[in-house]
Amino acid sequence: MGQRRARVDLHAGGPRGVREQASHPVSIRSGSPGGRNRPDALIQLRAHAKINLCLNIVGRRPDGLHEIETTVQTISLHDTLTLESRDEGISLQVDDPAVPTGAENLAWRAAAALPAPHRPPRGAHLHIRKGIPAGAGLGGGSSDAAAALIGLRTLWGLDLSYRDLEAIAATLGADVPFFLHGGTARLTGTGTLVDPMEDLLGYEILVVFPGVPLATREVYAVASASLTSSLKISSMARFRQSLEGSLAREVETWVRAGNDLEPAARSLCPSIAEITERLRTAGATATSMTGSGSAVFGIFRNPAALERALESMRASGYSASACVPVGRVEYRRHAGLP
Repeated sequence: MGQRRARVDLHAGGPRGVREQASHPVSIRSGSPGGRNRPDALIQLRAHAKINLCLNIVGRRPDGLHEIETTVQTISLHDTLTLESRDEGISLQVDDPAVPTGAENLAWRAAAALPAPHRPPRGAHLHIRKGIPAGAGLGGGSSDAAAALIGLRTLWGLDLSYRDLEAIAATLGADVPFFLHGGTARLTGTGTLVDPMEDLLGYEILVVFPGVPLATREVYAVASASLTSSLKISSMARFRQSLEGSLAREVETWVRAGNDLEPAARSLCPSIAEITERLRTAGATATSMTGSGSAVFGIFRNPAALERALESMRASGYSASACVPVGRVEYRRHAGLP
């Protein structure tokens, strides 16, 4: 695979890309008071990215899907989703021409998966301003889908419980249910089973995208060549227990546990190895690839070292952003959840 460096600037809110608090993270406008529950509202909300602090493939099911255990964390890097009611139909506009705008887009599929409103308006126009690069393992498509479910429930005034949204999310993709929760969580099964954890906060992250999108299916196919059909004995449960009470101080330990998909992804995108080594040399205390790649992140304790690494990566033509973890309470506020 050619090492195409398609420059995509990552936006996480501030001049360095570091999250800034927004006074109105969810914007809802209507021609009448109390617009949140009225069908004529326009809603704008954030769809945050995630990183996989570690990822363990524990086996492959008879249907070909992989069973995993992974610890994930929402971060300040985000897309912005705007939802506006229409009389009929679903339309989608994305400011990144590389992202599909029809049924291949998870946000479009999320809108189509919701039950039709009982009264007009029964349609919506979705606009996505991308800050999360596609094919990076940062969950941008899944996060957009979850945001669409949350926003359209309000826009259309649907009588759906949180459990109802979770059931719909599980049919859309592995990470979508997680993005109804946010914060720090352990995902199991095919990635749809969510176990919220104590939030891991108080550190800084540098995310670097080499500009080479990777297809999740292709990475898993390469990884499968080195796997057996039997389940591996997982140490994640014991590992989690061993860190009980000190998770916030030991996030680097989770990252050093590794990502089982990284060797396969490196074979498809050698830049992953180069970026990882450069982050370590620059002072990252722990590094890993997120998801199925190709983005790599480093944990930094020294803000000055992170700043130097950020400038160096951008000077080399890579897209990079300094981020911070977003906890569950803040995440739900940004998503417009109670």
